[in-house]
Amino acid sequence: MATDVHEIQGVVFLTLSIFVFFFAIQRISKTTLDRDQYQFLKDICLMAAWGLCGIWSPDPSVRLVIAMGLLSAIIGVGQRVRPKFPWLLGFFIIGVVFASTGLGISFIGFPGGEFLFLNRYSSILATALWVGIFPLLLQEMDQVPGLAGFLSAVTWIVMLIVTGLSRQHIYGAFYMTLVGVVILAVFWSRHGHSYRRLGEPVAALWGTLIAGTSIMGVSKGVTFSTLMLIPLGLFAIPMVEASFNIVSRAFSSRPQGTLFLYRRLVSRGMDHTPAVRAVGSLCAVLGAAVASFQLRDESMALAALLSSTILLGGFLFVVSSGKSRSVPYSSKSYLWGTPIDSVSDDYALGRIRSWVLQGGPGRYIVTLDALSALRAKDDSSFRQIVRGADLVLPDGRGLTGALNFLGTPVLQRIPGVDFVERMCRLASIEGWPVFFLGGAPGVANKAAEKLRSLYPGLVIGGIRHGYIEPMDLPGILEDIRRSGSRFIFVGMGVPRQEYWIGEHHSELDGTVSIGVGGSFDVISGNLKRAPLFLQKAGLEWLFRLVQEPWRWSRVRRLPLFVFHVILTKLGFSSLKGE
Repeated sequence: MATDVHEIQGVVFLTLSIFVFFFAIQRISKTTLDRDQYQFLKDICLMAAWGLCGIWSPDPSVRLVIAMGLLSAIIGVGQRVRPKFPWLLGFFIIGVVFASTGLGISFIGFPGGEFLFLNRYSSILATALWVGIFPLLLQEMDQVPGLAGFLSAVTWIVMLIVTGLSRQHIYGAFYMTLVGVVILAVFWSRHGHSYRRLGEPVAALWGTLIAGTSIMGVSKGVTFSTLMLIPLGLFAIPMVEASFNIVSRAFSSRPQGTLFLYRRLVSRGMDHTPAVRAVGSLCAVLGAAVASFQLRDESMALAALLSSTILLGGFLFVVSSGKSRSVPYSSKSYLWGTPIDSVSDDYALGRIRSWVLQGGPGRYIVTLDALSALRAKDDSSFRQIVRGADLVLPDGRGLTGALNFLGTPVLQRIPGVDFVERMCRLASIEGWPVFFLGGAPGVANKAAEKLRSLYPGLVIGGIRHGYIEPMDLPGILEDIRRSGSRFIFVGMGVPRQEYWIGEHHSELDGTVSIGVGGSFDVISGNLKRAPLFLQKAGLEWLFRLVQEPWRWSRVRRLPLFVFHVILTKLGFSSLKGE
């Protein structure tokens, strides 16, 4: 008994140490690093926290689960670097490693006390399938920003409740679930953000850790029938939705996309954040209910059922209060009367997804850099188009630097080229066709093929060069409507593309149009993108000028932009305009 008390005290001390140490690192680094560096540091600290837990644990099963979780994160990095390589097999191989080292699914327990024992080969197959599916499932859920983090949190909390209530000697599982909850609490700003994805590495890490913890078998004190069915219950709805997506892609020319329940809630008027919480809460209720039926002691079952009732109440509250009624969803910065949305790229993608699912009139996005901001200052017609945009994204280091200098910084710079690729990734996942309009003949075709090679599921609704005669316009609009395209990339250069979008977006219901400037040239490979160090130094314009000297007529206005920024700083101009 004394040993048990010492083990519990050691676990509590370790978790508190992790909480204090990594919380302090985040607080210190947040004020000294820029946003991208800070997010990268948090991911490194997350991996380090789990690594320390594995090193300090005396339980070999815990060390194995954590080591395999970190290996899954490395596989997730590979998915990002080389998306065409069959990395997915690695998750199932990890399941084989679990089974080969004795941490496999050797039997299935039933509520009546009966057990179905598996032979060696069946055990390896069952373990490989079980461990392999969880990283893939978390990554699938992560396509909706915020959902994977929320589901991970409710999974670990319910698992902690069950292991805490259990009277078995389950210190390894209790250690894992307690540490999991603590690490999530420390890094909640990374996991709980409604408009931020975990990314493939972090989603794979949590998926493998959940799967591994759920099969820390009876020899470690946790029965398969008790702990494994908790995550099964929690993820029953996502599993059904993922299966629905796979079937629709296989047999339908208009696939339904992932997360049917989420899509249905959003299409009925619920905003992104409450929709994410509604889906996650429903999974939590289901998981807690499964746990309560699996616990054999009546008092423990009652406690678990009470927890599920509380979660159900939270779910109903979220659903009942989730309808959005023109609620402000972002903060804005202003420059000479031009609004600029201070949002993350994940947030912007979340809004775009909601617009498409809700349908209605066409919407449009403007990407603004220093020179287009200067044009908006002097050109009232252009300024009205920018003001009417559903999102105005800061594209350009000069613009974000000026806003920082004026004391109204934006959350993140969102380069147009990168955002086009992310929109295409979203479209490939959802099965939404996209339309390429603009550029010289053949350029948009090359860009479309390049994006389709990056995202094999991308549906090209249509391609048209940017040399448009007035007589061609009705036919182009009809082609876009007939294609069913949801995203329209317009690459005609500033301000022509904005004028075109401002005039015609309302004629294209259910679409999102965005001006992409010269992105087609960059994506197609006709022009090279500036090296990262030049982008960070704010000299991307210089690299572009070397490749296209004709841009000098535009670039020579940059000193005028700087001059007006200085005048504004001195109080001679107003940020919000008249």
